Amino acid sequence: MRKLILPAIFLLSTHDAGASTAYGSLGNFDAVNDTGETCHGFEIEIDDIHSTSIGGTYSWNHYGIPKIREDNSDPNHPKVFVRYEAPTASGTTTGFTNPATPGAISPTNGHMCTNPSVNQGCEHFGVGIYGSYSTIKYNWLVKDATGKVVLGPAVNVGTPTYTYQPPVFVQPPVIKPNPVPNQPPIVEVPAVVQFPAQVVAAIPAPVAPIPPAKQFGEPSWVKVIKTKTHKVRVLALEELVGDDKDNDGHSDWTNGEPDEVESEWYLLQTNNKNNKNKSELAGKAEDMKDGRDVVTRRYEFYEYVGPAASIDGESGEAMCDAVGADNVSGVDVVTVTDANGNDTEFDCASVAIVGAYRGAQMGEFNAAAPLSTINEIQSGNVGQAFPQRAVVFGGNTPYVTTTGGTLPNGLTIASSTGVLSGTPSKVGVFNFFVESTDADGSIVNKNYTVKVTGPGDTDADNDIDSADLATIKAKYGAAVAANDPADLNNDRKVNIADYRKAASLCTKPQCALVTPTP
Repeated sequence: MRKLILPAIFLLSTHDAGASTAYGSLGNFDAVNDTGETCHGFEIEIDDIHSTSIGGTYSWNHYGIPKIREDNSDPNHPKVFVRYEAPTASGTTTGFTNPATPGAISPTNGHMCTNPSVNQGCEHFGVGIYGSYSTIKYNWLVKDATGKVVLGPAVNVGTPTYTYQPPVFVQPPVIKPNPVPNQPPIVEVPAVVQFPAQVVAAIPAPVAPIPPAKQFGEPSWVKVIKTKTHKVRVLALEELVGDDKDNDGHSDWTNGEPDEVESEWYLLQTNNKNNKNKSELAGKAEDMKDGRDVVTRRYEFYEYVGPAASIDGESGEAMCDAVGADNVSGVDVVTVTDANGNDTEFDCASVAIVGAYRGAQMGEFNAAAPLSTINEIQSGNVGQAFPQRAVVFGGNTPYVTTTGGTLPNGLTIASSTGVLSGTPSKVGVFNFFVESTDADGSIVNKNYTVKVTGPGDTDADNDIDSADLATIKAKYGAAVAANDPADLNNDRKVNIADYRKAASLCTKPQCALVTPTP
């Protein structure tokens, strides 16, 4: 069956149930570190979804491949966390993001966010989501007073949602499998469309806490830019960035098409007052012909810097909600209620209300995702279950999936679903490939490398060798913390028993030849 890949809410037509499949690359964005301090990671929380609905991730930043985990503590409301953190620096993976100099990062030089060779205060992150969810939250990670990495400030970048109406056909298309691997099926007879498919994109207010006794959270501005025409070609997650890497004169997110500003400035503000004018911005309905077109959009976010006198003292609502021709100051005189319930007049045109660029979200929507594979698979730990994750997605299920090479001990990939699962049982670096054929005959394949660490791997280089044994020997008699890799029997002290256990787990032949001594 065709996989349902629903990033938000879809209006499904009874004329063609097969056309209800949909896909959106959602969390694909630049985030400016405007916290004023060095950050040590980034976490994306996706509520009411399972890890099997997480597709590709973008890792060309200072943290590399993120780790995914699922929280089922409330079975009725599962959560998935995508965490970017690099405790051990390696190459351009530094494990930190410098604070941005105010005003130094703008949409025109957002390429700095996708270049790990510089660290000037912004990062690019990306997650493909294949399923419905309720909320997405973004947070920087910072270090507390003890040096522990903890959840830090929220990031005011929203995530688009889509409402999709499938097409009504006079004559459906005739499609055959493509004999070329990694290519979509071939359309032999084009569709005759009576009513074209349509999609409406909406950007909600970034999730922000609402202060006690208030009704509105922190305000922010959004500018909406969309492509004027649409292509059938689906963009990969790494293409949904602001650069022009293919040198065609268009930013890659536009899919080679001209773009236009649909909404110049719109004020978004989380609220519990059911004020839809502030809680989201819905775009215009866009035709997608027979449903195979791809729609791409860019949402740019900016600070609201209007003074406290421009914000309702009782509800917290920002009252200066229109921007003047200078793209900085407001317009009109508005009535503002102070904390004592008194109304005063405030001249929005007399102050700046648009501040620094905070980041941008680039997203695409296509109603029928082609058969694809995820780009990379996270590293693992011995004894810790991997999050169940679809390595293969899109196309028509069931799949026939095969693997070659060496999967990590304890992990498997289900043939019919392409879902990876299991618990690693051995330290090592494992190279393997995955090939999958869907019900249409489309074929995809991909090579992967997965690193696994665990007890005995004292230097976290994904092997157990003589260097690790030497480290264990040097720690004889030492009391250690829980889960120390030198303590293989978990008794909180290091001795010859740990050495012997590590020697039995050596991943290099010469390692086991070392003679243990008390």
